Amino acid sequence: MNSQWKWKFLGIVGLVVVSILSLVPTVANTFAEEGQEAELPGWFTDVFSSKLILGLDLQGGIHLQYRVDIEEALARKTGQLAGQLEVNIKDELKAEATATAGNPEGSIDEVTRISVTFADAAQAEKLDSSFLSRFLPDYEVDTQDGANLTLVMRNEAIDQFRQDSLERAIETVDRRINEFGLTESTISRRGDNELVVQLPGIKESEFAAAKEKLARTGQLRFQIVDREGTAGWINGLASRIPTADNWPAELDESLKVHKTVRLDNTIRSTSREILDYIVKGQIDDEHIAGFEESFVDPSAGNLRTLTNLTKEQEDSLSKVKGFNPEASASKAYELVYLRRKDGVSGENVIDSRVGYDQFNKPEVYLTFGPQDVDAVCELTTKFTREQMAIMIDEIVYSAPQIKEKICGPNMRITLGTVGRQAIKEASALVAVLKSGALQAPLRKLYDSQVGPSLGADSVSAGQISVAIGLALVILFMLVYYKGAGLVADVALILNLLFVMACLTGFGATLTLPGIAGIVLTVGMAVDANVLIFERIREELRDGKPVRQAIDTGFQKAFSAIFDANVTTAIAAVVLYQFGSGPIRGFAVTLAIGIVCSVFTALVVTRLIFDYVYGRGAAPAKMSI
Repeated sequence: MNSQWKWKFLGIVGLVVVSILSLVPTVANTFAEEGQEAELPGWFTDVFSSKLILGLDLQGGIHLQYRVDIEEALARKTGQLAGQLEVNIKDELKAEATATAGNPEGSIDEVTRISVTFADAAQAEKLDSSFLSRFLPDYEVDTQDGANLTLVMRNEAIDQFRQDSLERAIETVDRRINEFGLTESTISRRGDNELVVQLPGIKESEFAAAKEKLARTGQLRFQIVDREGTAGWINGLASRIPTADNWPAELDESLKVHKTVRLDNTIRSTSREILDYIVKGQIDDEHIAGFEESFVDPSAGNLRTLTNLTKEQEDSLSKVKGFNPEASASKAYELVYLRRKDGVSGENVIDSRVGYDQFNKPEVYLTFGPQDVDAVCELTTKFTREQMAIMIDEIVYSAPQIKEKICGPNMRITLGTVGRQAIKEASALVAVLKSGALQAPLRKLYDSQVGPSLGADSVSAGQISVAIGLALVILFMLVYYKGAGLVADVALILNLLFVMACLTGFGATLTLPGIAGIVLTVGMAVDANVLIFERIREELRDGKPVRQAIDTGFQKAFSAIFDANVTTAIAAVVLYQFGSGPIRGFAVTLAIGIVCSVFTALVVTRLIFDYVYGRGAAPAKMSI
C-alpha cells in the first residue's frame, strides 16, 4: 500500500472525527433538560460550540413580518433638520429664516423637502453650496425664488437613510431577541423595507410576551451616575447576595450554578435574575438601577472582565441560554446606581459616528436635535466631572465622564481603551446610539405561531422519512451490488455524517424542506456509485482484470457524475438566490449534499476499493 493511500486514509479519518465532534453539542443538548444547555468542558466548546439549528416548522415558535416605516422616519428627520437649519442660519449666517419641513403625508420627495424663507433675497444668497456642505450635506438647492429656497435630499442620501433604518431596525429587534436567549432566532430582510423574524423554540406560554417585547423599540437615555451614593447602596445590597446554603425561595434552584461577586463599587453576576432579586425593594424614589453588560471569565474568582473577544464571539455569547461555569467566557451584568431625575432622552439624537482625534485614537461623535440642546447644556453644566450613562431601557452600554459642559448640539465621547479594542468599542457604541434612537417605526404586517406539538410531529415525520429512505437504499445496494454495495453503503453513511456536520458548522437552519433535501441527497449519493458500478461491470464483462476494470470504471463515470451534479448545483444556486425562507433551506441542504456526495463517491469509495483489491496478487473476481 503506497504512502499516498495512507495520507488519504488519514485525511478521511480526520474528517470523520471532526464531523462527529462537531455534532456532540447538538446530540448532548437533545438529552439535556428542557430549557437548559448541556454542560460540556470549556476547552471543548471553545472549538466545537455550534449546534444544529432547527427551524420554526420543526420546534414551534413565532413567525413575524414587519414593515419599516421609512416615510415616517424621513418625515421626522426632515423636521429635526429644519429646526437645526434655522439655528445654523442664525449662528453662522447672522440671518433670520424660517425652515419648514415638507408634507409628511406626501411622496418621499415631498416628505424630505425643506422650504426656507429669508427676510430678503440678499440673505437667501448666503445659503450656498458651501454652507450646505458644512451643515446639511445630504441636501442641495432645488429652486430659488427671491427670498424663498427649496432644498431637496439627494437620492443617494435617501437610499443610505433607508439602508441605515433597516440596519437599526434589525439591531433593535436582535437586541430584544437576545433577552430570550434564543440562539436559533433569525432576522432576514424582504424587499426594500420589510423584515421577517422567526423565533423557533420559544414556549407557547411566552408567545404573547415575546410579541409585546418585540413591538417596543427601546428608549435611549443619558442618565447621571450617582457615584457618591454608590458605595453606601452597594454595601446595603451585599447582604442580599444569595449563597447555596442560604438560597432565597424567590429564586429558581437552577440559578445556583451562576456566580455573583461583590466588587469595589458594584455587584457582578452571570445572572440578570439574581441581580433583579438583589435590588428588588432596595431603590428609593430618587434613583434607578442600571445593568451594565460585560463578558467575563467564569472561572475567575472576581469574574474578570474579558476585553480580547471578537464581535462575533460576543454576539454568540449574547445569545447563549443558560450558564456553563467551565466555559472560557460568559456574559455577565453589574449594577449601576443612577439618578432618576437627572437625565435626558436620546430620542432626538440626529446622528452618531466614529471619528478620530489628533492622535488617531477612535472617538464617538453624536449630534442632538435642537429641542434637546438646552437640556443637555443644563445637565452637563450641573454634573461636570460626573459619569453619564448611555442606556437603552435598563441596560447601560457606556458611562463616560463629562469633562466639560456641552452647550451645543455636538457631543464627543473619548474612549479609555486603545487599538483594535477601542475601534470595536466605538463601533459598538455608535450601533447602540443609532438603534436606540430608532426613528423608523416597525409596523407589524403578519404573525403566526406554530405550537411545539406540531413541530415535534414534523421532526418525527422527518426522522422516519430519512430512516426509511436510508434503509431502502442500503438494502437495494446490498442486494443488487453485493460487496460493492456494502462499500457504497459505508460511503452513504459517511455522506450523511458530513452533511449534518456541515449544516452545524455553517450555522444553517434545518427546516422541513431541508429534511426533504437530505432525503434527496440520500438518493443522489448512491446515484454516482450506480454509474461507477455499472461502468465497472461493463469492463468486467469485456474480460478486463479487476484492477483495470475499477480504474476504467471510475474514469468513464467521472464525466457523467460531474455533469449531473453541476446542473443540480446550478439549480440549488438559483433556488437560493431567488427563493426565501424554506426554499433557501432546501437549496443549502441540497448544495451541501452535492459536495459531500461527490466526495464520498469518488474519494471514499475509491479508497476502499484500492484497499480491498489493490493489495497483493491480482484478484480473480470482484463482488459487484
